[in-house]
Amino acid sequence: MRIGIVGAGAAGVGLLDALAAAGGKPGTITVFDGSPAVWRGRPYQPDIEAVRVNAPPMIMSIRAGDPTHYQRWLASRTDVAGYRDEALGQILVPRARYGEYLEDTARAAIGELRRAGWRVSIVNARVTGFSRCEYAEDGGAHSVDGAVLHTEDGGQVPVDRAVLAVGNGRPRDHYGLTGAPGYVNEPYPLAHTLADISREAHVGLIGSGLTAVDIAAALAANGHTGPISFVSRSGTLPFVQKRPVRLEPRHLTPDAILAAATDGGLTFNHLVTLMRAELADLGQGFDTFAAEILATESEPPVDRLRRQLAEVDSPHHGSRLLAMAIRVVGPLAWPLLSDSDRTRLRERRFRTINSLSSPMVPHNAKIILSLLDSGQLRLRSGVTKIEARPSGGFTIVDETDWAADVVVNAVNPPAYTTPTDAGPLVSALLAAGAAELHSRGGLAVDRDTRALLVCGRSDPTWHVLGNLAADSMFIATNPPGLAAEAKRLAHILSET
Repeated sequence: MRIGIVGAGAAGVGLLDALAAAGGKPGTITVFDGSPAVWRGRPYQPDIEAVRVNAPPMIMSIRAGDPTHYQRWLASRTDVAGYRDEALGQILVPRARYGEYLEDTARAAIGELRRAGWRVSIVNARVTGFSRCEYAEDGGAHSVDGAVLHTEDGGQVPVDRAVLAVGNGRPRDHYGLTGAPGYVNEPYPLAHTLADISREAHVGLIGSGLTAVDIAAALAANGHTGPISFVSRSGTLPFVQKRPVRLEPRHLTPDAILAAATDGGLTFNHLVTLMRAELADLGQGFDTFAAEILATESEPPVDRLRRQLAEVDSPHHGSRLLAMAIRVVGPLAWPLLSDSDRTRLRERRFRTINSLSSPMVPHNAKIILSLLDSGQLRLRSGVTKIEARPSGGFTIVDETDWAADVVVNAVNPPAYTTPTDAGPLVSALLAAGAAELHSRGGLAVDRDTRALLVCGRSDPTWHVLGNLAADSMFIATNPPGLAAEAKRLAHILSET
């Protein structure tokens, strides 16, 4: 078996780790990635220390079935104690350090695979196209099996199975500002993009989610004294994480999800019933929890931020359970829901689900609240227009017209966006009829095998891991979700 993995970010690391654990007859693995920071993807490149991992260690493991894998890696580091978030009681290292964890995990997996007889190589170049491999069957008929992957440097690598593990796309320029002096469309790494911003400048951040929080915290760490504005349609801030508590769900589990799907189909009401059962086992009410979730977009955001910071140690586990469920069983449950349930959740509850799945750590929440209380940071909702001024700077229109010196795009790319580096390959797949766009976005895939679908038929060569799949969740897949997907795919690849 010759396996090609297109992409060397967190998804690629998870797949290598899972392949090392899966066993199977040794073959060849070739990993392709044109990034200068292989294994780190977009979020975990070398950057300033103010850009912290936005989740406690127990939910950042890239190894499926081993939630303490990252925690053990952290414990082996003697220089991370200073990154402790006292409110969470957890070590929250800069994202670049988590990138080191991904690098170390990839290297360890490659070592295990090689010791088991696999030939593993890394090609530091993008895959920009492919050609089909055909073979003659008895009777002279020709069938497609495998592909030759073409790289930007002229290389050609034959594979039997190829996995698109390309991660998320780049942010979209919603207001057509690219090229305007003072506009930053891709904020990461912040060490580079914030370096030339004057400390006195009025910085407008498009969005009010985790990326905006990262940028505001980084500006504060750099000694920025000018105004900062979160510019968005809703002004909704992420939830604040509660102190982690060990929870072992008995109802809202993968087995329960699959059982419900088999017995007449999974619905959103099934998920609500399972959540009710979990809280009932803990002796806690569902209605109070549900009321808080439903008020996400109506409660004044600063009031909610202040209240949630004060409730970091809350004994009610509703939001903890829901955040865990979104990460652990969400990727499994999402494609099993009906189209109507998925549409309702995506269109009506996007901000709530996104806020819950990617909450602020208290360390950053305190920085944001301090900036808000001092008046340096302002939340501005209802934005309708942002325009570059001929004389420099920007006019931003919400309830009034006002000016910003610098505008930074802090809106994450929408779901199912093809990354720029993967664009030529995806275009080639579509042109050759080896892939098909789904009406909701992303590439059509087989739910069980993760193989590309064309007119309802599986392609024998190509598989998808992560958010490029049309049936993936509409929020960025987190490390545990990627790890679980990678484990399932590794077994499929090992058995073929």
